[in-house]
Amino acid sequence: MANVTSKLGLVYELLTPKIKAAITAIPEHERCHIQEIRLRLGRFLTATLFGKEYFVTHDGRLRSVPENAVCVDAYDIDTAYKRSLSNSLHSYHREIANGFITTKGGNRVGFCGTAVLDSKDNYSIDTLKHISSVNIRVAREVLGSGDVLYSKAFAEGAASLLIGGPPACGKTTVLRDLCRLIGGRYRVSLVDERNEISASSDGVAQNSVGELTDVFNSYTKSEGITIAVKVMSPEIIVLDEIGVKGDLSALSYAVNSGVKLVATCHAGSFDELKKRPAVSKLLKEKVFDYAALLGTGSMCGQLTSFYKL
Repeated sequence: MANVTSKLGLVYELLTPKIKAAITAIPEHERCHIQEIRLRLGRFLTATLFGKEYFVTHDGRLRSVPENAVCVDAYDIDTAYKRSLSNSLHSYHREIANGFITTKGGNRVGFCGTAVLDSKDNYSIDTLKHISSVNIRVAREVLGSGDVLYSKAFAEGAASLLIGGPPACGKTTVLRDLCRLIGGRYRVSLVDERNEISASSDGVAQNSVGELTDVFNSYTKSEGITIAVKVMSPEIIVLDEIGVKGDLSALSYAVNSGVKLVATCHAGSFDELKKRPAVSKLLKEKVFDYAALLGTGSMCGQLTSFYKL
């Protein structure tokens, strides 16, 4: 509870007084379970609890309909967006182009609007303008959330594990705790591309990620994996959200170097996992020893299926 309260306290720093007042008015027994806070320009403030999105009224009531809910204006959006970037937009070009940034405590702020394309770089996204939505995902360090998976996958020694589940099912939370457990026993390299797992500040991990864990903070997956294998001799590499074809060569390099992998991937079922091109190739190459699926809603963060591959 104290951990969640401190994470929410850091979220409050991003909000205007109007939005903060509505969120803090939510009864504590509900507020401590907030997973996401969403601001949509010209529409209504919402909060997600247990995978369900609710409208938030000025006096902190959670409703399934927008009646009496707080209306979000341009100032609310602009404030949250700029504060998440420390009011220094020019310093976070990469994060803006990617559409998210990890803020203090590991909270993740996602945003969208009008993309500005770079004609000199294959019309990739260069930056954003006219921000229309901000989604603040509250980080949670839930000690013990990885216990079941740890006992199943690592009972006989180091192993490679793929964790699947839909968005907001607790994958990162479980992965963080698994890293803590694995890193207490094995030499681990954590490739923390978005700084969501370690929540490092000035080189110090604010979350518990294991005494034998080395953190590669804000490295791309391919760079982090390759460098980790070369300079840290890890027994296990931990990383979040694989699935991009560009990651394949680095992942294969690690596996061919004798390193085990623990990773997450967006998928609602094992069939969905197998249909993702990059993941499918890794499964066919027998990269992973086990695969696990997490539930949503009341089963958020809990193991629903476990496969020996």
